[in-house]
Amino acid sequence: MVLAELRDRYPALDSWVMQVQGLLDPRRVLLAPEDEALNLACWSQDDWALSNLVLPPDLCRLGQPLNHEALGETIADLLLEQGLSLPQVEVELLLPLASCQWRLLDGAASAALSCGAELRELQPELGWSLALQDSYLDVLPQSRADAALVVGTDRLLLQAWVSTLEAADLPLRRAEWVLSAAWRGLRDSHAGTDERLVWLVEQAGRWRLLLLRKGCPEFDFNLQASEHPALRHEVLELVEAWDPVGMPGWWITAAPEWQGCWSAEHDSRHGPLHSDAEMSLFELALTAFLRAHDA
Repeated sequence: MVLAELRDRYPALDSWVMQVQGLLDPRRVLLAPEDEALNLACWSQDDWALSNLVLPPDLCRLGQPLNHEALGETIADLLLEQGLSLPQVEVELLLPLASCQWRLLDGAASAALSCGAELRELQPELGWSLALQDSYLDVLPQSRADAALVVGTDRLLLQAWVSTLEAADLPLRRAEWVLSAAWRGLRDSHAGTDERLVWLVEQAGRWRLLLLRKGCPEFDFNLQASEHPALRHEVLELVEAWDPVGMPGWWITAAPEWQGCWSAEHDSRHGPLHSDAEMSLFELALTAFLRAHDA
């Protein structure tokens, strides 16, 4: 008896077959939600296949899913539109930009940190809005021996995303902050080029300035301005206060419509411009996963 006939007689067989296929050939999917959109990357052969979907209002706000069932169904529909079988999918979640906080901690005690539990015991002053006891914490690998780079997110926020994926019958393989993933991608592609780097990040028209020394973010500012020339003026004031005599490298991470905007007025006396919105934040984050896959 052929498989088609068996499926006609035993409808539950389809579900079983898909589950077996999922175990034998899982499809790796990166999901990067924003308040306004879902970004999706599916690993296919030797590259990422990208897609996105604009979200209806009030499904997600400040990185927090507001309607688990509706957002879960939207994610499932997007996956199905890409020809993916849900039982085959392994989701890796890139938490939204607004959902996490990080801090570079100096000193011998901080440099010895290896996990979130040790950070809670140390109880450093982080200047976060997060309470350490109510947060998921991690210590990120980095090159400086005299410091630790720590990142945290609210437990309830992460659980809300887990519940959202569960509403779509999707298991969560791992979760990482989209900014820390993009930082890994930037660090790998830019390793050793500049001791000091000015990293400008745009998402949904809002800008963020990160000032990196030896690959680590010393300062992280949410900028007030959103358009030239006010944006350039605000950035240059902060950069000159941070590094008044140096010539740091510059890297702009932004949506395609910003490509070339910074270089049009960039003065080389402020330092070399290495990238001018050639990749979005999501695309830069993907480079870190591509390198990990190749390794």
